[in-house]
Amino acid sequence: MEAVACNLCGIENSEPLFRGRDRLLGGTQIFHSVRCRSCGLIYLNPRPDLDEIARYYPAEYEPFTRYKRVQSWAARLSYQRSMNKKCRIAAYGLKPGRLLDVGCGSGDFLLKMQQVGWEVYGLDLNAAACEEAGRRGLEVFQGQLFDLPYPDHSFDVLTMWDVLEHLHDPLSNLKRVAQLLKPGGRFTVTLPNPDGLDFRIFGRIWTGLDVPRHLYVFPRKTLMALFQKAGLDVVSSRCMTGGQRVSTWSLEWLIDEHISDPSHQRRLKKMIYTPVWYWAWRPFYFILDLFRGGSSITYKCTQSSSRTLEKG
Repeated sequence: MEAVACNLCGIENSEPLFRGRDRLLGGTQIFHSVRCRSCGLIYLNPRPDLDEIARYYPAEYEPFTRYKRVQSWAARLSYQRSMNKKCRIAAYGLKPGRLLDVGCGSGDFLLKMQQVGWEVYGLDLNAAACEEAGRRGLEVFQGQLFDLPYPDHSFDVLTMWDVLEHLHDPLSNLKRVAQLLKPGGRFTVTLPNPDGLDFRIFGRIWTGLDVPRHLYVFPRKTLMALFQKAGLDVVSSRCMTGGQRVSTWSLEWLIDEHISDPSHQRRLKKMIYTPVWYWAWRPFYFILDLFRGGSSITYKCTQSSSRTLEKG
């Protein structure tokens, strides 16, 4: 475990926010989420270092094996709709070009983008996920963004789907994103939204915290400052994808927290994953997303105008 300063302002002056355990793997270890008194960034401190973090990502970690888990026709349909939506978000208004997906897992999104004409590349830290993506015919690298063998201005689009909060040094990674983008290129990033309703309702059991895998949570004001410092301009922000699913996961954790009877737990969890439950709540989440109150939010960025002028 390592103690760290704030990634945005570099100050070691934080206040305790939440204490929590690993709800995915279990165990008794307690992790501490803190908030920087200067800029408001929420982060895990102390946290697993780069050598330790891999053990908190089991081989069956859901993003690594998602395509294998989609079994029923309803689940397959929902998953395909989700993938198609991500493709529309990433490619909207752009002609096919070169795309890099950071944290690509086994490559589902890359395959979809490849099918509509994009030249796709992926990056992930997990060896098993990279091997699976390779077996599917994709060019995927194992490592960090700084390890990629590509020069500056190599990509028309970079994407991070629920990845930034997992990185040990978000600021340095965002600076590298700005370097890798071609002039006029676009960076699309989706991440948990602590300014949404779910964080206020669920607090320490909100899935967006997911200790110890989520090392950071970014309030909007803090994220804007982080983008600016990295050389990125935000062109749009909307709650577009995944928010209702994240809320359901938080409900599942709430059930675990407050219902002790295993049979009651099973019945309640089965209920919140039924199509009836989903469609009953869908209008509410649709409206919530319109007002950027969803549990997951997507930002689209370009190189900052000042950075483009400097390069020119």
